[in-house]
Amino acid sequence: MASDQSRWWQPAIDASPEDGLALEAAAGQGQRFAELDALAARLLAAALNGQRVAAIVSGRGSQAADSVEVLGLSGPEKTWCADTFGVREQQRRGAWYLPQKFSVKAGSVNLPHLLRERPAHAMTLADDDTARVSVLEGADAVLLWTLLVPLFETLLEPVRVRAAGPAGSVEDQLQQWSGIEERYRSLGLHQDTLEAFRFGGGWGQLDRLGQQRARLELLDALAATDPLQLVTRRRIQQTQALMAGFAKKAKGKAGTALARRVLTRALQPVVSGYFAGDWLAVLDYLQVPPHPDEEVITALPEPRLYVGMSAQAADMASETGVPEGEIHAMLAAFVGGPTSLSPVEERAAALRNWWMSFDHAHAVQRPGMQSLWGLVDNEVMDLPWESHQGVAQQLYRQVLPASVNEQVNRLWQSMTLQRHPRSIVSNPRPHQLMAQAFGPALEFWHGIALTAWFVCEGPYSRTPLSGAPDYYSRPLTALRTAGCAVDEGLFEDLRVAEMGLGPHEEISHERAETQVDTPIGTFTMTSSLSSGSRREGFERLRDIITRHRRAWTEQYLDAYLEQRWRSALEDVARAHHRFVAAKGRPPTLIQFAQVATSAANQWTGGDLGALYTAIGEPPAAQQQHPARLLPDDALLFAHRVYTALGGAPVDSELRMNQPEEAQRQWQLSRLAVESLRYVQLCEALGHPPAPKQFGAQRLAWPWPGGEVEGWPIFQHTIADLIGTSPATATDRDVTQTALGGQYDRGDALDKGSNALLRVEPVTVRLIATGAPVDVSAVLLTRQGKVRSDHDLVFYNHPHHDGVRTGGDTVTADLVEIPGDVHTVAVITSIDLEAQPTAVFDRHTAWRAEIAQPCGNRLSFEPTPFASGETVAIAVEIYRHGSDWKVRAVGQGYNTGLKGLVTDLGVSIEV
Repeated sequence: MASDQSRWWQPAIDASPEDGLALEAAAGQGQRFAELDALAARLLAAALNGQRVAAIVSGRGSQAADSVEVLGLSGPEKTWCADTFGVREQQRRGAWYLPQKFSVKAGSVNLPHLLRERPAHAMTLADDDTARVSVLEGADAVLLWTLLVPLFETLLEPVRVRAAGPAGSVEDQLQQWSGIEERYRSLGLHQDTLEAFRFGGGWGQLDRLGQQRARLELLDALAATDPLQLVTRRRIQQTQALMAGFAKKAKGKAGTALARRVLTRALQPVVSGYFAGDWLAVLDYLQVPPHPDEEVITALPEPRLYVGMSAQAADMASETGVPEGEIHAMLAAFVGGPTSLSPVEERAAALRNWWMSFDHAHAVQRPGMQSLWGLVDNEVMDLPWESHQGVAQQLYRQVLPASVNEQVNRLWQSMTLQRHPRSIVSNPRPHQLMAQAFGPALEFWHGIALTAWFVCEGPYSRTPLSGAPDYYSRPLTALRTAGCAVDEGLFEDLRVAEMGLGPHEEISHERAETQVDTPIGTFTMTSSLSSGSRREGFERLRDIITRHRRAWTEQYLDAYLEQRWRSALEDVARAHHRFVAAKGRPPTLIQFAQVATSAANQWTGGDLGALYTAIGEPPAAQQQHPARLLPDDALLFAHRVYTALGGAPVDSELRMNQPEEAQRQWQLSRLAVESLRYVQLCEALGHPPAPKQFGAQRLAWPWPGGEVEGWPIFQHTIADLIGTSPATATDRDVTQTALGGQYDRGDALDKGSNALLRVEPVTVRLIATGAPVDVSAVLLTRQGKVRSDHDLVFYNHPHHDGVRTGGDTVTADLVEIPGDVHTVAVITSIDLEAQPTAVFDRHTAWRAEIAQPCGNRLSFEPTPFASGETVAIAVEIYRHGSDWKVRAVGQGYNTGLKGLVTDLGVSIEV
């Protein structure tokens, strides 16, 4: 590698793009970008002349990822892009920072095409043209994310700003347009290009057709400019930012810097876009040596699992001459258990044992018996306020052998809470966790047997047997992917058998006969209440399913169960290796828990240490095993909490005649179910949780004083039942007012004041008392308007461009928020459907709590409103130069949420 100590790039950091390119060329570094520049220039020219350059293929299903394709690439270009931008290729060059989830705004690069073809609706169509890629896989997605989208967003910024509409003060608008003009000037664009767009240029006097013509004239002006000039000048600006970041970190005698210290979130796309993710190529470009501590990881280790060694004990003893008993003792010490059998093997064996009993229960099912809905614990816990017809809670206790149930209870009785991984706590539903470990095979085979039952024995089935392949498509697809596909002959056999079932027979209840005397004689009037129908022939369907289930079991069960635990553990191992490659250190216990909790709960009883052992990694820390507080029968415990809180069974008469009381009983039942999580938190924390830790604001508290009155009752009820104190010396007084009694309020902000934020996720939680509230967020441009209706983030549209809502909380990932978003306004509004006459006043108030992972804690509580306000902008998170700040706003409105967001430019029905 060259070692030119003059460092040609240092004077280039603050140079104009033209001078920066000249310095680059003089250093002999410009030619490395020739192929990339030519491709980008060709795509830019095609787009500006009206061609579509990107297409989105939407994923099927709510969980499926979209995919994107760059259009118009030749065969050689596709090959070159695959090698340059392919994720695996970039990772082989050390780019392990590539995100696992992100969005690609394909509409940005297709906007010129839309402006020419659909000028009246171009902006709306462009905003809709976004791919949500959950796992970054395609080279085209990386090309768009790193290079094309940023280029087009810069060139078409005037169009987007004008589409958003004017907002802010005159000074704000002048500052914004001054920045746009400077960016255009640096790209070598003539200032007349912005004549109609710039502030004071007469945009507001143009009618719709005039504005459309102005946009087309801008496109024509851009198209008339040398595209290679635009691409190279944009590129040098990006590399200048990389030079500046490197210079900032290149200190000390080494005169160079580590990649992980230089590559911020903003600079990672620069390295992936212009250097193919290759840090060594960056160093060669800058003509500096690697840091002595630099380690470029080109491949992750293949996962190596330490499971199944007990079965090899005899071979080990034969090879080494060590007695087999000693081999088992050494293996037991290694896996940390009483025997040489690993926790994973033990649970896989238990699943085989359980399956045999499950299979027998379905094979002997016959008409007249109770349905087996409830044999698998995969339903919502049901309390007596209302029962679901047909389901029997904990039916496995009646149907399966006691030894099988005891084994499930023992192996899945504990778990780790992802947010509190330092302790292993009680699991209230071991049979549910066991079913999750078993996965799609259990979902399908139990489901198809229940479908056959309800088709024949009634009262109704959610799908006919002929529709089973579609109804169970998700587990069937998962089984095919695992190499354990269900024989298609099953569905043909069931279709034929369904055609031979008996006729529908009405199921009637409450049959009554009444004598009616009339002038022409006496008649008997018979009335009955129908609740579905049944058909003869269940045994034939049962036997078909049993035959196919047992054939599947013989062929696939062992391989399927191994695939279940192996894929779960290998995913955790890969995530661990990826973290080490990206950060240069292993994850902490809390970081490891983010990717490992699910696998640990299903296969090691929540023991993260045992999972570390299984993947061959040293544990980051030891977990605690606090005393169990939760009774063995969690359903019975929840029933007891429900009764103690004042719960009582609800029948149809009460629901019809006293709907408010029925609603109160439902709310009590939800609190009773949540009591199980409360006890888990007691175990994890070592003391009762505070309302904030428990998430009390998410729940309805059916007492006149709401949470203030209900929380102490809830705490004391649970404490009485588990025999503990409802509070400890370390707890704050949770019986204070709902707003004053929360934890971790941090520094208080006055109305209108602001505070600096770290550029990382920030969470705003709205805590209200006196009335139920909804929490939403609006993404605003510098003009104070939304870019499109998608910028309203609320319960029906809970995530957009780095901003997410959930319950009483708004989370904004400041790194992910697009550059054209200046402000995120956090809004609280009274739920007028639940409480139509409520307003914000001294009885109905709110407080905002702001928190960041770095430890920043802020709060803001406005003075009570007094003018009938039902909605308020609580706080604003806004850009301040290159930083972010939060402002305490506390501005109320009496126009309702719809009126407020309409003023901000949202045109949808709210």
